Amino acid sequence: MTINYNLAVSTSKPWTLFKLLLKWRGSIWKSVIVELIVWWILYAIVSIIYRSALNPRQQQTFEKVVQYFDNRLSYIPLNFMLGFFVTVVVNRWTYLYQIIGFIDNVGLMTAEYVRGRGEMSRMYRRNILRYCELAQVLVFRDISMRTRRRFPTLDTVVAAGFMLPHEKEKFDEIQYRYSKYWLPFQWALALTYDARKKGLIESDYYQVCVTNEIKTFRTGLAWICNYDWVPIPIMYPQLVCLAVHTYFLVCVLSRQYIISEHATNKTELDLYFPIMSSLQFIFYMGWMKVAEAMLNPFGEDDDDFETNALIDRNITMGLMIVDQGYNRPPEIRRDPFWDEEFEPLYSEETAKIPQPSLRGSASQIRLPDHVQEIRMVPLADDKDPESPTLRRRVSVVPVKRDETRASRRSSLSATEVFGNIKRKVERSFSKSKLTEDGGTPAPVKSISATQLEDMETGAKKNPLTAQISAPVNTVYNVEEELDTPAKSDEGRPSRSQSGANIRAKDFMHHVLDNVIEEDEDELNRKKSVHMQQAKQHLQQLKEKLDAITGEGSIAEESIDTTETELDKDQRSERTEEDTPETGQKPDDPPEERSITPGPPKERERSKEFYIGPYKSDDEH
Repeated sequence: MTINYNLAVSTSKPWTLFKLLLKWRGSIWKSVIVELIVWWILYAIVSIIYRSALNPRQQQTFEKVVQYFDNRLSYIPLNFMLGFFVTVVVNRWTYLYQIIGFIDNVGLMTAEYVRGRGEMSRMYRRNILRYCELAQVLVFRDISMRTRRRFPTLDTVVAAGFMLPHEKEKFDEIQYRYSKYWLPFQWALALTYDARKKGLIESDYYQVCVTNEIKTFRTGLAWICNYDWVPIPIMYPQLVCLAVHTYFLVCVLSRQYIISEHATNKTELDLYFPIMSSLQFIFYMGWMKVAEAMLNPFGEDDDDFETNALIDRNITMGLMIVDQGYNRPPEIRRDPFWDEEFEPLYSEETAKIPQPSLRGSASQIRLPDHVQEIRMVPLADDKDPESPTLRRRVSVVPVKRDETRASRRSSLSATEVFGNIKRKVERSFSKSKLTEDGGTPAPVKSISATQLEDMETGAKKNPLTAQISAPVNTVYNVEEELDTPAKSDEGRPSRSQSGANIRAKDFMHHVLDNVIEEDEDELNRKKSVHMQQAKQHLQQLKEKLDAITGEGSIAEESIDTTETELDKDQRSERTEEDTPETGQKPDDPPEERSITPGPPKERERSKEFYIGPYKSDDEH
């Protein structure tokens, strides 16, 4: 049977694996002891002959032979051949165990979808599962010596209850040269179809679920048969076996101790017993024995698959699932944690062991206390910073200090502290760069957030000086007014026109955009060019119609109408461009808006925004 040692190695300790060395069944000692004793005997015979039976001249010749074999022993690539061979064998062994066949899913799906407590329903469920297990018994009889010894003939299968006498008669009626593993599966699928016709299976989908599990079980057994029919090519096991045994036969000569005084390869210390060669023999020969034991896991080795135990387990558990365990769920009641927070319990001994929180490794990292805001800037890509098409966008995100302090831990390293100091110095140093011509600092102007909005992307007016664009290298001190809404405005959805309407408790984003849009004159020029091209095309059509039909008046009237419509569209577009967005006509006076006075200002916050040539973070 399979040697189970998982409990012995459940906890890693210095002596854990050493305890495994004391086991005998399935061990390396049991697998190599015979070959090792034979090799010791051969080595001892050669050593005795060399030391006692040979004269000095013969000893000298023998020593040359020993030196020759020892220098050329590395010609045999033992490591490569053994490593690749064992890898192939272990992969086959692992896959065979995955598809060996556990009947649990077949039993569960059969019990779920073949309904009924009557005798007929019970027979359908039990026979479907028994036929699937009968097919596994027939397969294992042909590939496993353990199962073959248990069921040498079909009559023993009938005697064990896996097949009934009348079923054996049906089985024997089909005579042909190939195996009949498929027949029990066909019986099981026929029963599912019959159960669907009789209403024991409520829908076609339920029948498909049962048949799919039967097909999956059959496919695994088919692959087991295929691996048994087509093993690893015999040349590879022959090559590995020949290489290992030849290597150590050569070692019988090449690892002899040289005792002649005048020999160039005289051994420094004559130990008589080959200690290092014996260890090498155990390692390499044991390596080959591992592959030899796993080459066919359906044999009778200590670590081969327990096919008989699997058959007993499948038939017992499967019948229990479809019969005694069928449709017996417990009464539905409230669980102990109803309307309460789940608090897991441990034994008194295990409760003292701290449990991991199962959180991300970086989830506890928090910002330092002195960080009040975070500046979000564009990625420094390969674009030219001075290019007018580059979108310059800076977002300042305030840090909610209450949340940060609540979950903050002392996780600041010396590197982070140094980085914070460095950034502060760079900010203060960047202000000194905003000077022009002999150290004169750039002018500082105070404007409100509402006025700053008029200086956005593409604006031509400056609220401070009309018809003049904002000068570069100017620091604007933006005063944000956080007003409390009036009572008349309570309950209305607030529409933010600038940063002044953002409440203090909201998550504020201050964005400064400076996007150079396409010139309006250029757009109008392009539109007029398109209109002229359309008119020319219509004129060409008119000339062609005059030449072909002679009905130029009709075509001219139609084309003139089209040209008139184009002119109207062009004039309407220009009118829309000149009309304000408020819907007023150009000549109408501006609409008067009444402003309801609200409560006094609570507080003012000022921020400085620099409008000028683009500067990278390193320059700031």
